[in-house]
Amino acid sequence: MKSEEKPIKISIANCAGRSNTGQMSLEIAKKLDKALPYANINCLPAIFPKLKPMDKFTEADAIVVIDGCNEHCVLETIKLGGYKAAIHVSVDDTFGIEKTPGLDYDEKTLNETAEKVIVMVRELYEKLKEKKIQKTKTDNLNYDK
Repeated sequence: MKSEEKPIKISIANCAGRSNTGQMSLEIAKKLDKALPYANINCLPAIFPKLKPMDKFTEADAIVVIDGCNEHCVLETIKLGGYKAAIHVSVDDTFGIEKTPGLDYDEKTLNETAEKVIVMVRELYEKLKEKKIQKTKTDNLNYDK
């Protein structure tokens, strides 16, 4: 008897710093969470077991990191927790957006940038899905022997 297929899960770890790019990172993560049912924002401290259970990151098939700037605080944090990013973007470096202090950002630039990240995560999902299909086929071949 086959066990039920586990759905693909992608965890999103993002910045929310006090700059235009930090706030864009947060908004991009929210747009991903809303647009893609398999991608969910997770609390960054959840990677540390003494603070909160790690289930969301541990159970994920992949982690997407959205840093606000080239200091890469989020990426470094997940590394400290023993995790790797399948996708890492930095709003300033990856998309050429100048970091400025404050909470304001250009809405049009945000939407264009978010759409690019959504495309990247959809492509990752398709790769994960294909990998899972190939593994299932291999497992079934081995089971039949």
